[in-house]
Formats: sequence, C-alpha cells, structure tokens
Amino acid sequence: MLFRLIAVLALLVLGGCISTHPGGVGHVRFASDRAFVQARTEAGIARGVEGGGVRAFLGVPYAKAPVGDLRWRGPRPVEAWDGVRDATRLGSDCVQALGRKAVLGGGGGIVVGSEDCLFVNVYAPVPDQLRDDNGSRPRPVMVYLHGGAFTIGSGANYDPSSLAAEQDRVVVTVNFRLGALGWLAHPGFEAEGEGGSRNFGGNWGLMDQQAALRWVHRNIGAFGGDPGDVTLFGESTGAWSACYLMASPGSEGLFHRVILQSGPCLEPQSLNAAKDQAAAGPPMADALGCTQQDQIACLRETPAWRIARAPSLRSGINGPGSWGPVYGDAVVPVSPPEAFARGDFTRVPVIVGTNTDEGRLFAVEVRDMDRYSKETVWLYGEDGERALERYPVGPEGPAVAIARSFTDSRFSCPADALRRLLARHVPVHGYEFADAEAPFILPDWITGLDMGAYHASELAYVFGTTWLFADTGRWTPEQRALSKRMMRLWAGFGHDQDFEADWPRVTEGGGPVVVFDPAGDRVDATFHDRHQCGFWGGTALGAVEPS
Repeated sequence: MLFRLIAVLALLVLGGCISTHPGGVGHVRFASDRAFVQARTEAGIARGVEGGGVRAFLGVPYAKAPVGDLRWRGPRPVEAWDGVRDATRLGSDCVQALGRKAVLGGGGGIVVGSEDCLFVNVYAPVPDQLRDDNGSRPRPVMVYLHGGAFTIGSGANYDPSSLAAEQDRVVVTVNFRLGALGWLAHPGFEAEGEGGSRNFGGNWGLMDQQAALRWVHRNIGAFGGDPGDVTLFGESTGAWSACYLMASPGSEGLFHRVILQSGPCLEPQSLNAAKDQAAAGPPMADALGCTQQDQIACLRETPAWRIARAPSLRSGINGPGSWGPVYGDAVVPVSPPEAFARGDFTRVPVIVGTNTDEGRLFAVEVRDMDRYSKETVWLYGEDGERALERYPVGPEGPAVAIARSFTDSRFSCPADALRRLLARHVPVHGYEFADAEAPFILPDWITGLDMGAYHASELAYVFGTTWLFADTGRWTPEQRALSKRMMRLWAGFGHDQDFEADWPRVTEGGGPVVVFDPAGDRVDATFHDRHQCGFWGGTALGAVEPS
C-alpha cells in the first residue's frame, strides 16, 4: 500500500527538492557566531562546531567499521586516532536500498550509503556564561533510534538542535546496520560465537544500538551529558528496537527511561525466533551465488550493494519477506512480551504512544472498493471478512477505512496491550497524537486522501524542526504551541515534578492516555474501545499478551 508514496518521495529526494539530512545542522555550521569546539573521547579528540546557541559533533564513530571480516560480527571498539578528528560533517549513512519494494525487504532499488557507518551525532546547548553553573552541570541525555522498516534511514534524518537548546538536553542520534547487513540470520553464524552462544545472527543492528548506548555511557560526559541520566526514545522500528533492548540483559544500566513512539512490539507477526529465521540464510546465500560449503566466508566477500538489493527470505517486522530483530539468542534470550510478562527486563519508566491515523501513510494506493476488499482480506486472512464488516467504507472513501483497521490492528491495540503488560512492573504513561491537520510534504491530490495524524507525523513536534515528511514553517500558532508542550514533556519525563499531575499513569487494567491536540490536550479513557481493541484481541492478529 506504500509503493506510490515511496516512489514520489524518492523522486523528490533524488531531484533535490527536499532535504533528507537536516541533522547536518547547516544553521549551526554556518551561523554568524560559529566557533569550533573540542571534546575528548576515549578514542581521541573530536572537533565539533557551535553557533546559534547549539553545539554539534557530527559523524563521531562509536564502533569500528564492520567491513571485510567484521561484516556480520558484533561491533568492535573504535581504534584510537592521533591528532584531532573533524566532527563538523555527517558520517555516511549505512548501506541501504531505496526503491518501491526494497524498503519493505522485497529487494532491488538504488543502493546508497557505506558499511563504514557506525556513527553518532551529538547535539547540546552552548553553555550559558550567565548561568550559575556556567555549563558545568551535566545535562540529561536523550538517545534517539530512527525508524525505517529496519531497511532505510539514519540518525541524520532528524535535527534535534531545538530539542537540545530549548530543553537543555544533550541529544544523540545513532546509525546502525540495516537490511541483510543488519538482520541476516544463518546457521553458519552459530559456530563463530558472535554475541554469545545460540547466536544464529539476526541482531547485528540491535548489537550496534547497544554498542552506541555503551559509547554514550563511557563518553557522553565529555560532551556535557550525564551518563547516569539517559532517556532512550525511538519511533516506528526505532521504538521496536528499544522494546527489544529493554528485553536484552546487556542493556542493564544503559538507559533510565524509555519512550516508544508508534512501535508496540507485541504485534505477533513482528516476533520471530532466531533459530527459525536462520533457515532462510542458506537459500539467500545460494541466490547470491554462495553455493559452496562455507557460505559465510563467501557472503563476506560479496559486494555490499548486491547484498542490499537481495530480497529477504525470512520473516521480520512485516512478516515474511522483511527484516528486523529476533529473539532466542544471547542478545535477546526470550521474546519481549514474555520478558515483560515475567518482569525479566530492564525495569525503567516507559511512555508508549501512537498516532490517531497511523495507517493513512500506508493506504495511499487503496482507491476503489475492489482494492479495499482484496487488501483487507490479504492483510487479515481468515479475519478479513469480519474486518470488512467492522470497518465499512464511509464518505471519506476506502483508503480511510482500511487505514483505520490498519491503525487499530497494527499500532493502537498492540500499544494498549503493551501499556497494560508493562504496568504490572514499571510506571507507564500513554499518549495519542491527534493533530488532524499535521503538515505533510505532499498535497492531498497526490496522496489521494487527507493524511490526518499519520505515522511519524509527531516527529516534527517532538524535535521542533522540519524533516523529510513535514515542514514546520506551515504550522499554525496552535501547532507550534503543541510542539512546545510535547518537547517539554519528552524532555521532562523523569525530571519534571509536575509530570505525574499533567500525565496520569496507566494501570494494569488499562487506564487513560493523554491525547495531544492543537486545540488542547485532554485525558481520555476511551482509547481501548475507540480503536476496537476488543475485536482485534479475538483475532489471530491480536497482540501477544502472556498471562
């Protein structure tokens, strides 16, 4: 359902009509008051830049480049460098294939990026000489994991400079391996023992994320951050990653609260055991011409662009033919829902939220009743006919109807279940982003429908800056005020004494969510019923909820 939208966006990107890397913060690098600054990491001195009230260190390596024999191995420590390393420009994106099918794991596409890509970008407020602490007090840290179906994206797709400067935070964005280079599983990996015993691969990108968090723990003090005060937040597959990181024993002590934006990891088809997915490794290697006994050695010699263009033969975030993390290895011993039910996870406070119209981003090709019926049955299988009855097509058309069912089944109800499951053990807060007029880069006559509060629309409000999908220059005063409120709450999580008063906790039995709306935020107790969660809980697609 996403193909038309991807094609149009790709043309705009390739044509230079929209910026895909606002994290390069040209407004800082070329500010009238620009100055260069240095930070000493464990590997050496990095030179960043400050201007306009923001300090940025870009393209700082947190692990050795996973090239050659290091492809499909756990991230290795950065080698020390001599002199001063330039950190005023972005590092490369990780290898990724851009195309209609490629983004979902279906292969093909135009390959961009490099395997030498394991970088973080660090943004912080410029120390205020007039403050009592003169900038010497360590700032709370926020580490962001990007979305993109585990196949595309980079930390530089977002500009956190406003969040850092206005909320007095050190914000870190992260690159991690994508597609087959980040998520391939194969029986041959077990003998190598990477990441501990029972490791069939499939979690290389997750291991990168954990390595980045360890880098933050060891080095963020040099950038003015407090390693003992880290909020991990992510959107879409970035939130799915954070969910898996919570279930990973190696994450203990690396973060102190988590914000999951539109990535509720109880959705059943996204939960895949490493051993099961390893079976897809050999046929993929065969398809790439690695038919000899030592397929892993052959794959490590295969050009990265060929691997990036190969279709996934395993199950991932979107079921068969996609990519994503796995469980049942030493990195993530049990599935997230099982870990959460047991209470055997990194127990920190959590925010779990979704957007009112998540599915509209994925429904742009559903333009007639025949397509609506076929897509619904294809999506929901034996429950498809019941879904057609539950979500009749109204005046807004078939795209909006299927978007509603997709929103409820894929995002809203798994989020509702996740909140209740986590609330057994930790403080949990819920939200729904509901700006029906959130700006979108493409007009309705191209998308075919009003996008509403679409998937990822909240990101511009959380960061306070323009990115690929949204131009904040189109905001109304009410939308700008909503962004200020959300930035304050995201940064204030775990710090603001009035937080609990503004945002009540979710209980194990469900409970209220805060609805973010430019017209005024409100506390709402109807989320479960509004999104038909009773219906979806009784289907094969219902969220996994261990007792």
